[in-house]
Amino acid sequence: MLVLRLSVIYIFNMKFDIETLEADLLALVKLKLPAKIAEITAEKADSIALDVPGNSQYFNSTDDEVDNRKLSVQYGIIENDPASISSNTAENGSYIFLVYLSEINNKPGILRKKLFRYIRALKEVFEENFDRFPCASNMKITTIAPQSWRENEMSPVYKVGGIYIKTSIAG
Repeated sequence: MLVLRLSVIYIFNMKFDIETLEADLLALVKLKLPAKIAEITAEKADSIALDVPGNSQYFNSTDDEVDNRKLSVQYGIIENDPASISSNTAENGSYIFLVYLSEINNKPGILRKKLFRYIRALKEVFEENFDRFPCASNMKITTIAPQSWRENEMSPVYKVGGIYIKTSIAG
């Protein structure tokens, strides 16, 4: 699906923009993350199992809030800095993929290890597939260390970690 979308852009001379890049980044994660999770789980060969996020567990950074699932993945653009030179514009953007895990019914320390593995899986998905985005400059991937998060004092506590992706696209 991702390759097809990029092909359509070139065939019909559509503009590759931040909306398209965000959708393509998400499509790549949904396509490649399950196999990467399986690979890391097999490598570690311990009793820690990572769930593969389903389509309903992804939510955009502009959506209202994290729901009470045990696993959620937030994605989206968090920063956009267009730089214009004459009639050309480059869109410098930062995108995130954050994994939220619920602490409920987990042994201490297990969620931290799970987050390290999800972070690694996300990072490796992009490192191994950066060439699928010919309209984007080299991607700089930065990890976000696991930390506790709660939306308000009434919400459950989550452990969250993930990656930032910084890249530029020419407009």
